[in-house]
Amino acid sequence: MRAPRGQSMVEYAVVAAAILGFTVLGWPFLTQLLNALHRYFQSIYYIIQSPVP
Repeated sequence: MRAPRGQSMVEYAVVAAAILGFTVLGWPFLTQLLNALHRYFQSIYYIIQSPVP
């Protein structure tokens, strides 16, 4: 009776470790993506607010 609970705990630990590892490894990519999006939208707003000659 104890085997399924032990197996589910092992699976939970593996899934939690995989999510945590993906978050740690993907963090630099996520920060670069947010910086790029911020710069992109700032340029769009600059073009919209610039006076038309």
